[in-house]
Amino acid sequence: MTSVFCKSEVDSLKKVIVHYPDDGIEVVTPSNALEYLYDDIVHLQTMREEHQKFIDILSAFIGEENVLDTEDLLLEVFETIDEKNREKFFKYLFAQERLTDEVREKIKSLSNKDLVYTLFTGLLEETDTSILTPLPNYVFTRDIAVMIKDHLLICNPSKKARNREGVLTRVICYFHPLFKSCQENNDEKIIDMTEAGEDCTIEGGDVMIFHDNYLLIGCSERTTPEAIESLKNKLFEKGVIDNVVRIVIPKDRSCMHIDTLFTQISKDEFVIYENTLKSNLIKVTQFNKDGTSKEFSTLESFFLSANPAMKFILCGHGIYPYDEREQWTDGCNLVALRDGVAIAYDRNAKTAEALYEQGYEIVSGRDIAKQWNFGDFNPDKYEKTIITIPSTELSRARGGPHCMTFPILRV
Repeated sequence: MTSVFCKSEVDSLKKVIVHYPDDGIEVVTPSNALEYLYDDIVHLQTMREEHQKFIDILSAFIGEENVLDTEDLLLEVFETIDEKNREKFFKYLFAQERLTDEVREKIKSLSNKDLVYTLFTGLLEETDTSILTPLPNYVFTRDIAVMIKDHLLICNPSKKARNREGVLTRVICYFHPLFKSCQENNDEKIIDMTEAGEDCTIEGGDVMIFHDNYLLIGCSERTTPEAIESLKNKLFEKGVIDNVVRIVIPKDRSCMHIDTLFTQISKDEFVIYENTLKSNLIKVTQFNKDGTSKEFSTLESFFLSANPAMKFILCGHGIYPYDEREQWTDGCNLVALRDGVAIAYDRNAKTAEALYEQGYEIVSGRDIAKQWNFGDFNPDKYEKTIITIPSTELSRARGGPHCMTFPILRV
């Protein structure tokens, strides 16, 4: 088995990449929040405490050694990369950033540890001064890259505030041994959308593998038709997937990616916003590798055509105004640890009621984290379970558990 491989959203998670909220988040202010894609400023310490509970749950189920942080991965790259490729990295980085010669030289002179800190936070650790823009959205590692079976998709962010995310993701994906199986044979298993042009923007929240041989791609405010067409053609040429399904959603802040509207929690169940499920305004087209295509009147009709046993659990229990409120606070955005076991935010009470009525046990993540920290936890006993995590500050950053994970191995 390769070290990186994912053929579904619900196979057992074995290895995942996250990003612990870094000091750069405190650079976000009321006056620049929208520029950095935040609707509000967050309290960093509380956000970190909430994220740590998330990491604890992941670690309890798959092992601490399999929950990897981007800062550690980037540091490992810089500790091993040769001088030629290091210089190539700086050249690529500086082409994306408007910096004075003095700042460029300062960045190049930093130790590896300090360099990684600065690249993520924008700050010089020794003086706490800002020399680069921060990357407050990197906590949502789902958007940076996606494993599509044994192929690695490096995403191309649509917003200027996230450009350096693409730079850092590229160096990790091209040089870290974790992705060795994708790096071999002239990178034929890396699909790098950062090289596809400005019109080809795509983010991982719009990309989901469904039912082994369907790739769902949202056409949204962040992912363009050009990117979908380019990725579709590459995947078909390489024989990676049989069907690509384009799902056109409103270009609206409340639904920036398809994973803000639905996520899969078992092989036969989605948590979904009802307006999305039945709306004829959501345009769905299935493209087949043989060149044929098919239109569907609703998202529901597509899902049932692919899997007649599919069930839909409604965000906010499908009751207004709770459905709209809880969709906004990522009630649809869950991440499966395995078939029928998923992590959700604790604040979405009506969605939890709907899940409970469908036979799910609702378990506090705090309790699981406590058991795990005391060495008294058995992950194998959990079936049809939703694990809730504290989310006061995490949800204000406009992303959920699905957004905060880049799964690289599911089996």
